[in-house]
Amino acid sequence: MRPSLAPPAAPWRARLRERLGASRLRFDVPLRPLTTLRIGGPADCLVDLESEEDLQALFQVIREAALPFLVLGKGSNVLVGDAGLRGVAIRLGRAFSGFRSAGAPGLVRAGAGLADAAFVEEARALGLGGMEFLVAIPGTIGGAIAMNAGAHSGETARFLTAARWFEMATGTIRDAPTADFAFAYRRSPLRAGEGCLVLEGAFRLEPTADAEIQARKAYFQAWRREHQPRDFPNCGSVFKNPPGQAAARLIDDAGLKGHRQGDAQVSEKHANFIVNRGQATARDVLELIDFIRDTIYKRTGHQLELELEVV
Repeated sequence: MRPSLAPPAAPWRARLRERLGASRLRFDVPLRPLTTLRIGGPADCLVDLESEEDLQALFQVIREAALPFLVLGKGSNVLVGDAGLRGVAIRLGRAFSGFRSAGAPGLVRAGAGLADAAFVEEARALGLGGMEFLVAIPGTIGGAIAMNAGAHSGETARFLTAARWFEMATGTIRDAPTADFAFAYRRSPLRAGEGCLVLEGAFRLEPTADAEIQARKAYFQAWRREHQPRDFPNCGSVFKNPPGQAAARLIDDAGLKGHRQGDAQVSEKHANFIVNRGQATARDVLELIDFIRDTIYKRTGHQLELELEVV
């Protein structure tokens, strides 16, 4: 019997190998360990980008081959399907993780790949504060800008003065002041779904004593330990807060804390978190989300909107 032959690699894979120089390419990569929820099948390709030239080349291939893509970041706030991604998962590498003073007092620029907690520490080293709430958000600066991330009455757009981003449709890189954008609660026009990939942000921070920065950090970290689940993988807040309401309170009042679908469970600690108790699937999570939304709508008339991105 003749041995079976492996199918030929898709032509776009070869084009990526040819056109990307500095970046790391991997194929057929499991995404489950790269998401904070620890759920998700494999991606055809994972790219860790290390230059703007490679970014432009990558999206040229994506457009030519009509490839689906996912901007992965730190893997928080995302649910990847059990079948994975038939396309390209994208992460910004070290080349997009810089931090520097921008000359004017209190003005700094940070790369989109920089972790939120690292941003707070870099700013502290310059005696600058104001965005310590980011230590409670396990993502990157790019994600914080794209979704106008916030916590404890603080939000990213309040401090952002300008953004640099990649326009996917045209392959061009643009820079504009915050005044050009309409930011709202957990929303901005600089999301991947709007055809944008944030590369860098400029922020105006406040001169702050080190002891005050450390105290704020300690408070936010302690609050997170006390109020948010840490014993099981999770993706952060699942639903946006409806106007004048807290999604967690609505879910808690409906008696849904601890409710399970397979190994996906409404956290017993914070009702707006879904945790993976071991082998939860994306289908488990989606069915639990549907049950929560249906229950809350029937009970209160509120239609809960997802903060979680479903791939």
